[in-house]
Amino acid sequence: MNVGILLVTHGQIGHQLVATAETIFCQGMASVACVSVPANINPQQLGRYADQIRDTMAAQDTGAGVLVLTDLYGATPDNLARYFTEQGNARVVSGVNLPMLLRVLNYSRQSLQQLCDIAIAGGKSGIKQSDVPLADIRSGNIQQAN
Repeated sequence: MNVGILLVTHGQIGHQLVATAETIFCQGMASVACVSVPANINPQQLGRYADQIRDTMAAQDTGAGVLVLTDLYGATPDNLARYFTEQGNARVVSGVNLPMLLRVLNYSRQSLQQLCDIAIAGGKSGIKQSDVPLADIRSGNIQQAN
């Protein structure tokens, strides 16, 4: 039994991340669901998206729980997702990026808590500052940092 994976993001961010991951993996990728929440959502629409998140979380949970990745901590998609984690076996990790998603997909058979830790590590390790000049990259004159 695999942990379900759900991305809850503003606009099409989640869909684009999943589409890019599908291109990288080509095949054999774990199933990922997405719920898109508009950036300009008004209070009257919250219930509609809350229901969609709740229903998608339930559909993704095959018994091992659901890892929910959101784009921005404290924003509407994140807050809506966190509301439903109290009712089920789910964890929310905010700040989703492509390295985080790829790492989660590579280790999708881990437990929910392990996958949560893997998501955080993958997101952090995918953020780097590069001070290597483009000329050095083109010439192959790059030394690896420890």
